[in-house]
Amino acid sequence: MASRGPVPVKLFKREAAETLRVGPMTIRVYEDGSLTENRVSGVLLEIPPGASGPPMHWHRFHDELFLVTKGTMRFVTPDGNVDASAGDLMTVPPRAIHTFKNASETEGCECYMTATPAHYVDYFRMIAKATKDGNPIPSSDVKQMMALFGTFPPDVESEP
Repeated sequence: MASRGPVPVKLFKREAAETLRVGPMTIRVYEDGSLTENRVSGVLLEIPPGASGPPMHWHRFHDELFLVTKGTMRFVTPDGNVDASAGDLMTVPPRAIHTFKNASETEGCECYMTATPAHYVDYFRMIAKATKDGNPIPSSDVKQMMALFGTFPPDVESEP
């Protein structure tokens, strides 16, 4: 039986974070769910000027929170664009169609992101590994990788 007593806290230093490169973005994985029994992960997204995130998509199983810490992140949704500036928090629940990009052509953007459950960090790892050689991934391969993590393009219905 697992111990129910106190457990230690853990400080994650930026320089010790796992660093992934996905296209022009840098993703720093601080907590991948290892210490939270896979309940929540914490990563820092560093998005260069003018760079975009993934294609439009929705998640079947997980929530995301995005806290912008630098610059302005533009969330693109079917209802329009929403710009979040440093200090703003965007909540993306399951089934919410979205993507994001840096809203500025001249200033970098940083955003602290959580995913619940935490296993979604493995999607970032998979994409980083697939793009390691610098070549783009065919969109069919991206869709397949996304589907492994319960993530789908907008034209896939959210109900089975």
